[in-house]
Amino acid sequence: MGCSNPRGAEGVDYATNRATKTGDYTFKALAEDIQLATTVTKADVVAVLTAMKEELKTHLLQGQRIVLDELGSLQANITSKCFAQSVIPVDTFDPVSYIKKVGIRFRPEAELLKYVRANRQLRRVPSELLA
Repeated sequence: MGCSNPRGAEGVDYATNRATKTGDYTFKALAEDIQLATTVTKADVVAVLTAMKEELKTHLLQGQRIVLDELGSLQANITSKCFAQSVIPVDTFDPVSYIKKVGIRFRPEAELLKYVRANRQLRRVPSELLA
């Protein structure tokens, strides 16, 4: 990726490293891999993963942080507009109208980060900046 030149020299292109996506790991592929790694049937794996997905949704909507041991945690995140509390009547307040963004925040465990840093395979991807 291109980046700005902190020293301001003209005519010099700078580049920086970025992580890039190499593909998608789907629900179906996960189920197949778990089935191959265990003695559980694929139908049972799919049933468990589907139930897990529904439970995660339920608990995120309840405002709970979901801790997946040795992996990380998930938590719903809402960003809203600021407003003066004194000018909004309690009986007509609509909180949804003040929401700007809703997301899910993932915080990886420290051990997972160490593992990824130690085992990440790096390679140069062709760039138009290098032409």
